[in-house]
Amino acid sequence: MTAVDIFGAGTAIILFILMVSAYFYTFRPKNKKQFEDLNNFVNKED
Repeated sequence: MTAVDIFGAGTAIILFILMVSAYFYTFRPKNKKQFEDLNNFVNKED
């Protein structure tokens, strides 16, 4: 394996871990209220 192969594999693994953690953060029931509050925030008038 060359250095480019190792760098590419490492980058793919890091991106995979970041993506999985983002999915877990998004779909946790604990965060549901926060995301519902942010739903359609652009159109809300204060």
